[in-house]
Amino acid sequence: MKNYIQVNLIKGEIFAADAYKKEWLGKPLLNSLQNPQPEKLEIVKEIFKPCNRVIILNCIDHLYGHSLLKLLNAQRHLECNSDYGLVVIVPKFLRWMVPDEVAEIWTVPISLKNGQNYYPSFAEFVEEETKRFDKIYVSEAHSHPSQFDITRFTRVPKHNFENKEIKITFIWREDRLLLNRCLLFRVLKKIDQQAMSLPLQNLKIQQLFEKIKLQVPEAQFAVAGLGTKTKFPEWIEDYRVDSFNEKIEKEICHLYSESRLIIGLHGSNMLLPSGHAGMTIDLIDERWGNFAQDILYQESDPRMATFRYRFLPYQTSNDTLAFIAAVMLLKWSKFKSQMTADVI
Repeated sequence: MKNYIQVNLIKGEIFAADAYKKEWLGKPLLNSLQNPQPEKLEIVKEIFKPCNRVIILNCIDHLYGHSLLKLLNAQRHLECNSDYGLVVIVPKFLRWMVPDEVAEIWTVPISLKNGQNYYPSFAEFVEEETKRFDKIYVSEAHSHPSQFDITRFTRVPKHNFENKEIKITFIWREDRLLLNRCLLFRVLKKIDQQAMSLPLQNLKIQQLFEKIKLQVPEAQFAVAGLGTKTKFPEWIEDYRVDSFNEKIEKEICHLYSESRLIIGLHGSNMLLPSGHAGMTIDLIDERWGNFAQDILYQESDPRMATFRYRFLPYQTSNDTLAFIAAVMLLKWSKFKSQMTADVI
């Protein structure tokens, strides 16, 4: 068994298939079992279709992107395992994205920061509820399912390339900055004062948009994301928030859908934007080992996918970034006609 993980609670020992799994999965598992949380969770159970045979898809995790990616497995089960009812376990913040066709939803009020904790009340709930079924399978919940339609989850349409409006949206975040490794930034990071760099990031984005506008005069610009510590000029629409909730996430997905191009720093903040926007530029810092894990590909043709989803070092200059963005915006139709024409 290549993926086994076992723990000895008495001796505090971990047995895993390899060192990576021991560190990444084994240690949190042991720690959670050694420190059970006494809180009684108020779990909401919704039954839409009584079933005797089910697949359980558990989307509880301590990272937002992991939870979302696990949920995307639902489409595969609904389409390929229709003889079984699908029971989805989700944290409260993902309830709105569960597809309509599932048999049951168990909504658990566990926050991301507590996503690795062990709650005996949750274990008791699962043990009791599973007595209702004759046969149970547990989904592997693949970390990045290959085929899914994001609209089945968000109920928001993907970008329409027939729309004449060209909107470029930058996904803002304040914990990971779009700055070259300048001396000032290194000093501020060392003294835990990265927030002082935010005006520089704001300025850099303004300058990037200005350079794109010189090449695509009709373009409109917006910023979205988490954090509102700086201000943008009026010609840049500002959709940033201090926190997300279900209503805001639904609304912001429409902005992503309207965007011909999304630009942002690599991370889970790019998942829903990339799934709805026409094209994306993903700026990666040192996380090249996690290449493409934050992109929800909605393109099956590999040639079109390489055009629509670009990956660049975050140190890329604004001049180069603006040039590439302009090429994507202006040459999309021609590229598509050349690469997807029927062979005669």
